[in-house]
Amino acid sequence: SNTPNSDKDVIKFFPIDYKSDENGFVSKPHSHRHYEIFYFEKGNASHFIDFKEFEIKDNSFFLVSYNQIHYITAKPQTHNLGYAISIDKEVIHLLDTELISLFGSFLQSPVFNLDKNPFFTILFQQIREELNGKKLKTNELVFNFLKILLTYVWREQKTISDKPENKNTTYLTFMGLLENNFKTIKSVQEYALLLSVTEKQLNRVCKLSVNQTTLSIIHDRVNLEAKRKLFYSKNQVKDICFDLGFEDTSHFNNFFKKMNNKTPTEFRKEMSQIFN
Repeated sequence: SNTPNSDKDVIKFFPIDYKSDENGFVSKPHSHRHYEIFYFEKGNASHFIDFKEFEIKDNSFFLVSYNQIHYITAKPQTHNLGYAISIDKEVIHLLDTELISLFGSFLQSPVFNLDKNPFFTILFQQIREELNGKKLKTNELVFNFLKILLTYVWREQKTISDKPENKNTTYLTFMGLLENNFKTIKSVQEYALLLSVTEKQLNRVCKLSVNQTTLSIIHDRVNLEAKRKLFYSKNQVKDICFDLGFEDTSHFNNFFKKMNNKTPTEFRKEMSQIFN
């Protein structure tokens, strides 16, 4: 069926109302097993998502994907006001592909700055009311509100992106395969085989979709996972290296240094300084 299960808490609502004092504010970095939509009516902060910094401004939407590590830092004496909604994986998969693809892969920006629209506030308030009220068909109704909301974001993104939406199915299938296999499969050749295309075709598709070669996309994904693990787990570098499918630590160290201009140990130290 194309509607979410009625009796489960698959969609949750959280109001955002942060006033920071003279010390500012840093939230604890975390990741989720679900997806999140943030909408800031008033924004004056930074949202770090997978180690990249994005500005939180008035009327900005953030679509945070499953497993992305994120945290928010606000300057002293600022006020951030808005809404957050968490959505289980199975609900996201009921959406149209176009809307699902808004929840960025690691290659696309998670932030959408839209014009002020009072309707967004009304939608979020309706969602909150529905989820608090526990009436009949609440999840179906909320799901439809979310579809409306995401369609506005999608439409906005269509008009501002300078080139037509050309992430074709081969690219999206490749990204799905990569997500499930990046620890074990690191060669362009093997992905091309799995997709029944030539390496050249796959490269062309990647170039068209995100202006990167297939290999650089594979490397970016492995690198992101390395950073997440170094940051988020207490595991030793050598365990992380084997977990990511490298045969020895020096190979991993060289790869990481080439990607980030610092060693895994330096990266870890730098990150722990931010939060201590």
